[in-house]
Amino acid sequence: RLGPAAPAERDTWPATIPAVAQVLEQGLDLARLTILVGENGSGKSTLIEAIAMAFGLPGEGGSTGAMHKTYASESPLHQWLTLEKGAGASRWGYFLRAETTHGLFTYLHDHPGPVDPDFHALSHGESFLAMLATRRFRGPGFFVMDEPEAGLSFSAQLALVGTLHALAHDRGNQLLLATHSPVLAA
Repeated sequence: RLGPAAPAERDTWPATIPAVAQVLEQGLDLARLTILVGENGSGKSTLIEAIAMAFGLPGEGGSTGAMHKTYASESPLHQWLTLEKGAGASRWGYFLRAETTHGLFTYLHDHPGPVDPDFHALSHGESFLAMLATRRFRGPGFFVMDEPEAGLSFSAQLALVGTLHALAHDRGNQLLLATHSPVLAA
């Protein structure tokens, strides 16, 4: 759950985005799987990024405690949010965002895990699906994804639906994603 919060300036970006203003005023209850949809510029990615960062995930993607960072462009919204976790909730999470996966995959190449594939040797869509198959996406955890459909073919989006369904039904997992895909939204 995101509790209502009060930014220092209500008339500054991103508090002026209607969806962000609503969350700041009313809070937001996150379900086991929460999907944000909307037009470009409606605040989906801004909210996703801020929620991930308020949880302790890096703004460019990665796991809790990851040190990957190339360029600070994040809004101050994460500082204005109050996260309320349930008793016994996992502190582990992973943030995967389409626009920064190249940098994240470069970081992982330079700091490989025990069984990581060479993400750069795969297409954008293949690398995204391969990432979801790694141990990083084993529960319990809070998994945040921004436009996970980017670079995915129709059949790959269907495979992603199956992966998201499995993650959402694994005990202890919670998923939050923003998408433009009618396949994922459905």
